[in-house]
Amino acid sequence: MTNVDQLAEMLKELTPRQLQKLMTKTTKVDGSKIREARNSRTEKYFSVAPKPHQCLTFDTYSGITDYMHEIGTETWLAQSSIHRGKQ
Repeated sequence: MTNVDQLAEMLKELTPRQLQKLMTKTTKVDGSKIREARNSRTEKYFSVAPKPHQCLTFDTYSGITDYMHEIGTETWLAQSSIHRGKQ
């Protein structure tokens, strides 16, 4: 029996009042910080990623954006500024 199975069995044995007490003492995750970090990453990506009309072909655009997704926006920015001489 795994720890999850043991925990499930313990929870089944609790009364509704005990479950209510457990839920009030359990900390809640504030999703606003997670959402804020995700939104800032998305805004950063769209502010620096090339637009399709800025590339000569769609294959070029697709290759750049795929590479950005693979290595991350921050790493791509660091590499592109080195190539442009903006260290």
